[in-house]
Amino acid sequence: MARTRYVRKLKELRQNVIDMGALTVRAVEDVLTALEMSDTALAERVIANDDAINNFDRKIEAQCMTLLALEQPMAKDLRMIATSLKMITDLERIGDFVVDIAEEVVTMAKPIRIPVSATKFNELVADVKSMVADSIETYATGNVQHARSFEARDDRIDFLFKNIVESMVNALAQGQCSTETVADVASLLFIIRYLERIADHAVNIGNRVCYMEEGDRRYLK
Repeated sequence: MARTRYVRKLKELRQNVIDMGALTVRAVEDVLTALEMSDTALAERVIANDDAINNFDRKIEAQCMTLLALEQPMAKDLRMIATSLKMITDLERIGDFVVDIAEEVVTMAKPIRIPVSATKFNELVADVKSMVADSIETYATGNVQHARSFEARDDRIDFLFKNIVESMVNALAQGQCSTETVADVASLLFIIRYLERIADHAVNIGNRVCYMEEGDRRYLK
């Protein structure tokens, strides 16, 4: 009976992390839609919905601490709990960056003017969005091979980030931006930085999954 209860608690913990991850993925998708469409109403809903992510963070932390204190888990169970406890911090930080992006969308309140290649910007957005979704999937499935691909994917995101920043700075320096566009450039510089940091947290999740499944601490940073 005690073992059955313990296994059920572990399953509940894992499902709650997956559910928190799903909320976070939805928040990322919604804020990027709000950015693309200049939808300030959607951006404001994203900001309001951040409370749900924060509530999951507190709930899951309490679950982890209870399991550690009362059940004294060992081996892979212990790694799963430790990974969950660390992972919710990454998800909560992603949620914070999503709110930061949403606040920029509300501030701009108009279609953005991108003084650089829209293709590169769109690639950055798409890559970050898929990274976050895939990080939750790797936790749910324990797909270590998939998780190991995140570092290389993050290198591409870092390359796009640096390329876009350099292009924007050069456009400003060469006087290629109108007065109205300058304000957009400032907001976009913040937004792409937030996107780059979101990707970093997705990589953290992938590394934690590798540790959870294989117990190799080299993946932890």
